[in-house]
Amino acid sequence: MIKIYTWDQTSEKIKQKIIKRSMLDIEKIRDYVQNWIAQVRRDGDAAVLGYIRKFDNPNFKLRDLRVSQKDIKQAYQKVEPRVLKAIKRQISISKRVARARLRKNPKFKKYVPGVKIGYQITAIESAGLMIPAGQAPLPTVMQILGVNAKAAGVGRIVACFPPTGDYPEMLVAADLAGVDEIYRVGGIAGVAALAYGTRTIKSVLKIVGPGSIYTQTAKMLVYGQVDIDGVAGPSEAVILADDSADSRFVAADILARAEHDGNAAGVLITPSRKLALETQQEIKRQLPNLNRQKPILESLAKYSAIIMTKNWTTAINLTNQYAPEHLEIMTKNPQQTVKQIKNAGSIFLGSYAPVAVGDYASGTSHILPTGYWTKVASPVTPETFQKISEVQWLSKSGLANLSDIVTQIGEVEGLDAHVKSVLIRLKK
Repeated sequence: MIKIYTWDQTSEKIKQKIIKRSMLDIEKIRDYVQNWIAQVRRDGDAAVLGYIRKFDNPNFKLRDLRVSQKDIKQAYQKVEPRVLKAIKRQISISKRVARARLRKNPKFKKYVPGVKIGYQITAIESAGLMIPAGQAPLPTVMQILGVNAKAAGVGRIVACFPPTGDYPEMLVAADLAGVDEIYRVGGIAGVAALAYGTRTIKSVLKIVGPGSIYTQTAKMLVYGQVDIDGVAGPSEAVILADDSADSRFVAADILARAEHDGNAAGVLITPSRKLALETQQEIKRQLPNLNRQKPILESLAKYSAIIMTKNWTTAINLTNQYAPEHLEIMTKNPQQTVKQIKNAGSIFLGSYAPVAVGDYASGTSHILPTGYWTKVASPVTPETFQKISEVQWLSKSGLANLSDIVTQIGEVEGLDAHVKSVLIRLKK
């Protein structure tokens, strides 16, 4: 069961366990993952088929690797009308949010006489989306990655997911989001195929998406051959709350994180002893009515925690130190509290903004950095699939205006050809 910790009386060992949570440690599996990547790179489709038959479906046929238009058409018939309606509405909201986030090319600006500076935004030409489906279909991940890549203008969007079941919702979400190609392969083989290409699956320039430690390790090992969005670990959420918070809501949100995975983390940080005690009791009360008892109990005992701080300043500092993937702020004035937050992937303000809404419905990205990578990284958005080129225009007088800088610095660096490339243009 989840424990309550009085933070200034907690040992450094326990503090580090909570703050570091399930950090990705790939050393034990690095060679194993690298071996599978090498097989796919060498043997292509044959290695992909071998991987699928070993881990997902022993009777899998190579002809089923790529999802056909017929498969997609049939998927629409299999999805219940009410679910299809929800997926369509979900994607409609996501598209509006993604389009609103798009950066626009600015006008050229003159900072020096005769010199205009700007930049140009272009989309990555191809992207691969890794969609987990080991335990259940995740059309939410499929749609949010597909929608953001499409909004960015990616020319070829490829999705991969393991063939562990018949998941028509995944195919429908991919089609509605604008995915161009869908393949039934996940994990290490999916990453390797997207990175190096096979006869059936052509390589891409960037791979994004969550997944198991094997998927994330594979992404790390192919980085350099392709770009990646980052490395994602188990789900995590901090609830930062004062004594105005409802313990029922706090408990429900901790349990919602815990049901993801035994290594997931749901953490309450509060200076209120009353809220801490009530939340612990609420978790005990709500838990028996939930389905996924095993991962929840493991998560509550492992990396989840209720932390009581001596004051509000400590609570804020600890939240920023933890740098959570998800942050719920349940305070009297969450709009003021959020101004003190430096590190969080996705922030939910108020008592009626649970993380589940971000996962399913609000249109914000739920592909987020974990393991305190929010200190340096951002969610997957259209910007993830775009790049910037610097653009500059100079008149002859503008070049003359800057020539003395080039001459002086070029001489210091000993690059006389640089200097001459400017001076040759200014000779009469």
